[in-house]
This record gives sequence, structure tokens and C-alpha cells, in this order.
Amino acid sequence: MNASGQLGDGTTTARTSPVPVSGLTGVVEVSGGRDLSVALKADGTVWAWGLNTNGELGDGTTTSRTRPVRVGQLTNVVHVAAGRDHALAVRADGTVWSWGLNASGQLGDGTTTQRTSPVQVAGVSGAVDVAAGADHSIALLGDGSVETWGENSRG
Repeated sequence: MNASGQLGDGTTTARTSPVPVSGLTGVVEVSGGRDLSVALKADGTVWAWGLNTNGELGDGTTTSRTRPVRVGQLTNVVHVAAGRDHALAVRADGTVWSWGLNASGQLGDGTTTQRTSPVQVAGVSGAVDVAAGADHSIALLGDGSVETWGENSRG
């Protein structure tokens, strides 16, 4: 499927063979969520495309995109992750940033408010990597410990 433009080729046409993502070069990391994709460029900027109903592209809107758009003003990013309807980024300073659906607190900002632009995850520092689940988020810290937040109905 490509109904939300998550393939990033400027269309909503499903593809059975790989196609290039429009306009992206210098990419060092990618992650795919349910209907969105995110990419980290070597210059430390983050780009996203696909479904944006809940602000999961982080561009300050809820307009879905079939081509990559820059995620807010995030800079110095070293890792990215896409979940079902949200995304995460780790900056070189060890802070974690998130955006998108927040119904279960998966953005970690102490609220359940949807965010269309990146917000800093509260109380997490020293992060070196992140992962995003359906409705929860995970940070790996430099000391080897792990912190999680969001949905926990199944333990």
C-alpha cells in the first residue's frame, strides 16, 4: 500500500518494486511506521512523509505528504524512529524529541496532547538511541539503561 504516500515517490500508487524517495540524498538512517516514514540526513536534519492526520510528520500541519518534508527545526539529530502514529529523534546532546499522536502519552511530554511539531521528552537525558512502538516509546541511555513511556495496558 501507498495510500498515504508513505513510499515518498510523490504518488499514492502501490509499488511491487523499489522506487527512489523524491528529493532525498545524504540519508544515514531511516525508519518506517504504519503509514509514515522518517529519514535522518548526514547534516542532522530529519525528514518525513506519508500520513499526517495526527501531526506525525512534525511539520506543524496535519497535511499528509507524498514527498519528504523537513521535521520542524530539529538539528544535530543522531537517530530517528517511527511508530504507528508518532515519531522520535535523539539529538547529539542526548535529548529526545517526539511528535504526532499522543493519546497514550507516547510523546513523553507529560500530556496526552497531539503535537504537530517536535517537543522534548521530559526527564530523559543521555539518550543514544530510540525505538517507537504502536503506542509507546523507548530510549536507550548511554549507561546501558532503558526508559519507556506510553501505553502499558498489556504490561
